[in-house]
Amino acid sequence: MSCVKELLKNSLCHGILYPYFIERAIVLSGSSLDGGFTYGRLKYNIIEWLNNDQDAYLTTMVDLYGMSKKYPGYNDSKHLNPIDKVLAIENAVRQDVLSSPNLHNHKFIPYFQLHEFEALLFSDPQLMEDWLSLDLSISKGSFEDIRNAFETPEHINDNPLTAPSKRIKAITDSRMTKWRTA
Repeated sequence: MSCVKELLKNSLCHGILYPYFIERAIVLSGSSLDGGFTYGRLKYNIIEWLNNDQDAYLTTMVDLYGMSKKYPGYNDSKHLNPIDKVLAIENAVRQDVLSSPNLHNHKFIPYFQLHEFEALLFSDPQLMEDWLSLDLSISKGSFEDIRNAFETPEHINDNPLTAPSKRIKAITDSRMTKWRTA
């Protein structure tokens, strides 16, 4: 199950986002840089993608969780609440990218997720339980109990040892390998 995260991201894009946007005559395409990339690599790729298609808008889906302190706005936003921290980093990254002298398309809308992708799975804990139960033995209501203990799914990420991916792995008896993008 090492590709579960990539499958879920693809399901989110193709099953939910794509139909929504195609009804509005907006075509989506995507690319993955895989986890652990540097800000320099991300910025370079953003500029390349924007310059290669003058009509396109570009956004990101980057987890704030585990983000390098080298991202613009990261250190200045440490004192902010999590939501404001994300907004500050998005604004700083947008400003940094758009100030690049070799950029010819300024249609960049950064999106940084408050926590890791797995937090989104807790938006519908029953669906996650049903899906994972196809292959694994899972105690009924385990994901719902976690979800109910927090204000929102993104608030679940309260500790590196209890991050959403770690909680999912614990419930699935650690039989899942590390989730990674392919």
